[in-house]
Amino acid sequence: MSATATPPMGRVLLVSAPWPLFNRPSLPLGALQAYLKNALPSLAVDSSHFFLEVAHALGFERYHRISRRVWRAEAVFSALLYPQRAQLAESLYAGTFKKSDPAPADFSELVKQVESVSNRWLDRIDGAGLGLVGFSVSFCQVTASLYLASRIKAAFPSLPVVVGGSSFSGERSLGLLNAFPQIDYLVAGEGELALEALARQLLSPAREADPPALPDGVFSLNHPGGPKRRFSQLRRLDALPIPDYDDYFRLLKGFSPSRRFFPTLPIEASRGCWWRGRDSGAVFNGCAFCNLNLQWNGYRIKPVHRVVREVEHLVQRHEAISLAFADNTLPEKQAARIFDGIGNLNLDLSIFAELRAKTPPSTLRKMKRAGVDTVQVGIEALSSRLLKKMNKGTRAIDNLCLMKYCEAAGIVNAGNLMLHFPSSDADDVAQTLECLKFARWYRPLKTVSFWLGLDSPVYRFPERFGIRSVFNHPNLKKLFPGSVANGLCFMIQGYRGDRQRQRKLWRQVQREVRQWHRAYEAMQRQTNGRPALAYRDGGRFIVIDQQFPQAPVTRHRLAGTSADIYRYCATPRSLEQIAQRFTAFSSRQIRSFLQSMVAKRLTFTESDWYFSLAAPNAWRWNR
Repeated sequence: MSATATPPMGRVLLVSAPWPLFNRPSLPLGALQAYLKNALPSLAVDSSHFFLEVAHALGFERYHRISRRVWRAEAVFSALLYPQRAQLAESLYAGTFKKSDPAPADFSELVKQVESVSNRWLDRIDGAGLGLVGFSVSFCQVTASLYLASRIKAAFPSLPVVVGGSSFSGERSLGLLNAFPQIDYLVAGEGELALEALARQLLSPAREADPPALPDGVFSLNHPGGPKRRFSQLRRLDALPIPDYDDYFRLLKGFSPSRRFFPTLPIEASRGCWWRGRDSGAVFNGCAFCNLNLQWNGYRIKPVHRVVREVEHLVQRHEAISLAFADNTLPEKQAARIFDGIGNLNLDLSIFAELRAKTPPSTLRKMKRAGVDTVQVGIEALSSRLLKKMNKGTRAIDNLCLMKYCEAAGIVNAGNLMLHFPSSDADDVAQTLECLKFARWYRPLKTVSFWLGLDSPVYRFPERFGIRSVFNHPNLKKLFPGSVANGLCFMIQGYRGDRQRQRKLWRQVQREVRQWHRAYEAMQRQTNGRPALAYRDGGRFIVIDQQFPQAPVTRHRLAGTSADIYRYCATPRSLEQIAQRFTAFSSRQIRSFLQSMVAKRLTFTESDWYFSLAAPNAWRWNR
């Protein structure tokens, strides 16, 4: 070694435990590995996408079935973490299967299989030169990470173990260090800067006898001093290197050809959420139920050219054409330019993204051209009263608008309809049922029940939502002993409120949504997959085809000003705006025409705003 060469710092192992989606590499591991390699060139960094090994051992379909439910997934490794309590974990696991689900596999056999593959993985860990092991922990990964960390600590008592990730981002997550002594350090926010600083402290060849205070964002019970700031994060995301997914693909390549698949590449354009609208009571910002941004302070985006370059690099490096944007929601102002750039790559991609309901149709068109075929729109409700309580910053009419344009573009909208939101009432349900009559021609939403997220606005201000008390979810006591369950704050919390009333209130909506699914499937068969409510443009007139299940198509013709008004209301318009556009007619005349369209379920209205429900011809609109 030359006198000027930098001495090696040692090795770091980054781990992602079960149960994330098996068909995509871990974005946190990819981002951290690339960043550490770039910031500390003398540090060897390995990533273990251990969840993929477990999926391979169990079978991909079986793994997927387990990973679909948080409590089901967490129960498996709880039985390994606390073998004397395995019966409680099994009862929790079995309780997550509905009558319509396939019968659960033998729990004891499942646990043995998972233990076997874990043992093989642990036996391969080479402690020589290993200076730190870090776990990225998100939903469904808590008990698995704690189990593996305890096994590693037992084998290598002096090896520092670090955990971080979205599951341990809230202030109350610091109780983890008291509950689990095998954890040496907790990164309670974004990981790059904090992990780099910690690695410098722990792995530097010239470590100080009296170590300095912990880096910002890092917590420990066994280290002098404490962090000055909870958040230690990059000011700009353009300082991030392209994520490194090589270890995931090497693992996949080692499978037999019959067990390989084509993965989806995670892409990150932003961190945090730009929607920070103030609620009506001026108490909190953002959506009332959301706790997805606890690990970040503020909102940051990557430059457009960086996002496009990452897409091109990762697609070519890994020869994969499926992408999934991991952003909580796409950047509001940059999304159109991002997808223009991706479209200009001239690649046949399949892209998933999450977006808000107020995304302009013009942006959706660019997304379709770039390869977006599935989106999850933040719908949540089809009642404007309820959307206001949720502080979504949208209305039911906005939700219907984006649902229509997804139909027109041929983009699958995998949105949710949230039931049982605390403080929702009979009027909210009535509005929802009325809106469902007009949404029936669009892809049905998936019903999900509200769950209370740690440190969400609903959690922090429960009295505003009719909640009497909040506490650790009762299921925690099936995963952990009481002393641990009482001291550990899980991301899913329990609460007391009007839960029984909410279940009764929303039963009719659940029945109507089931009917919606059946009717939509029938109409899709009748139209060969085309929109069930669509119009064709004849210039001075339009022809609207309106489909109903098991019935001949109903056809409507609008000509002259009637056709012009219908086109003008392709996005929501107020009566005032319409009257200003069509001055030859009075507001009374315009309202009368529009109300006739509402009666035929061709137009939706709320608070004197109107929206044309028929989708434009897909071929014409997508050009």
